[in-house]
Amino acid sequence: MAKTKGAHHRGDYHVRARRVRDQANTDPTTTCWRCGHTLAQHPPHRDGKPATWTAGHTVDGDSSAPLAPEASTCNYSAGAKAGNARRGTGYDWP
Repeated sequence: MAKTKGAHHRGDYHVRARRVRDQANTDPTTTCWRCGHTLAQHPPHRDGKPATWTAGHTVDGDSSAPLAPEASTCNYSAGAKAGNARRGTGYDWP
């Protein structure tokens, strides 16, 4: 069975997201909208891979919200927290 994309990844999301990532990658002074740090200031992921630029929704849970540069570590952490809260697991990353 084929997987369907989440609502936040449908439509022109990939075009808008690429534009945000490309712009962030060309400017080393770009800061993460969520924490305010540059990419160089972010620690690596738990598996040791370096943080990269992603396009983050500026309003969590709102797929129509504008996209802004967000470090992958911040983006994935926020997504995990939201998913855990939605599922009621009671587990929240620090």
